[in-house]
Amino acid sequence: MVFRSLVRPFIDSSSGNSFMTTASPPIQADVTTLDILKCVAVILMFADHIGLYVFDNAWLRIAGRPVAVIFGFLIGNSASIRVPPVWIALGIGLSLLNRSLFPSDTPHHLDILITLALTRLAMPHFERLYRTQPLLLVPAVGLLALLTDPMNEFLEYGSEVPIVALLGMAVRLDQGLTSETTARHATALAALIAIGLTTLGHFEFKGTHAATCIALLGATMITLANFRKTRVLVPASLAPLIHWTGRKTLLIYAAHMALLLLTAWAMLPDTDTAATGED
Repeated sequence: MVFRSLVRPFIDSSSGNSFMTTASPPIQADVTTLDILKCVAVILMFADHIGLYVFDNAWLRIAGRPVAVIFGFLIGNSASIRVPPVWIALGIGLSLLNRSLFPSDTPHHLDILITLALTRLAMPHFERLYRTQPLLLVPAVGLLALLTDPMNEFLEYGSEVPIVALLGMAVRLDQGLTSETTARHATALAALIAIGLTTLGHFEFKGTHAATCIALLGATMITLANFRKTRVLVPASLAPLIHWTGRKTLLIYAAHMALLLLTAWAMLPDTDTAATGED
């Protein structure tokens, strides 16, 4: 009996007669829905910027419209109020790089990383507003929408990011009370209207392009309004990449943005050569 108890861990329970078996590698591993959401944002971000800097493709640009929405949502959905210094450094660096490579492009607003940082700093004030009355987030969205033009003059997605951050906060703070759930859905609707109008006005989408853009933004808002951080199973081979992307999302953004800016600048025609006709 003592011998059997000692060797039992080494016996294959399926056959009962093998002394030792080799464990199979796991087929699936778990990641969080937060990691998956960040991966979706990165994929759509690549599509958007390729459509802007490489192919000048409206459909790719439409595919990228949820990216800033997701980034803003993540700021509000996080309880953290800390702004990593690297956000500021990279945001200023990308802003200066863009300005130096494309001096004729206007307006020269600050990169979205600065917008994300400022929004995070502002969230405690909006949270106090929510604690007073959750539905006050709706007029807050309206006020930010009215400030779209002056804010977007200086900040990339200057109004869109904080608007959706309010939705992220409403989702995070919703404990199931009727007033909180109502505020969550009302904020999502107000955010969709505000961002939808801003997007159509800025990109001048018409017809099928406009309808597809609004449908995509609507689906994004519905998904985010019902977002919950849970664990899900994915193929084990993909789990490390998903985890890494979830942790390094903004660094991926900054690196690929710098690369695309330099690539777009390198692809510009030589205006002096074109003007003189020289080879």
